Amino acid sequence: MSNTPSDSGKQALAHLNTVLHTEAGDDEEFLVTVGGVAAVLCAFIYMGSMTYTFAHQRSWDGMVALVVSVIFALVALLSAVPLVMARGTGRSPVMPRALMWGTGLVLAVLQLTAAVLGDARFSMSTVIGITTALAVPCFGELAGRGARSVA
Repeated sequence: MSNTPSDSGKQALAHLNTVLHTEAGDDEEFLVTVGGVAAVLCAFIYMGSMTYTFAHQRSWDGMVALVVSVIFALVALLSAVPLVMARGTGRSPVMPRALMWGTGLVLAVLQLTAAVLGDARFSMSTVIGITTALAVPCFGELAGRGARSVA
């Protein structure tokens, strides 16, 4: 019996499935790494834009603005940790996900409020701060998706 086109297609599909399943661990670890690094970078950018907003638009002392912004950025990062841990252990991610997204939304609203409160100067720093405050949970989701398969 010779190989018909459907048999060779089935063999190719089975080979592709085998290759994908053996390399899936590397891809999932890659998702955790990329998601974690991107979340840290977004938190760093958020810290910078919030510091700028506090120091230049709210006229806070530079050191006070930096310290408060660092605390906000750490809160953003730490809010993603429960989701990654829950996904890694196979538990339900509903509450950690709500905590992470709620924190991102609160930080975005804080950025907006700090920028427009008072003399209402809406700057590009505000747009960047809002975007990165919401990007931290997005990349936390990415890291959590990878952690589900790695563990």
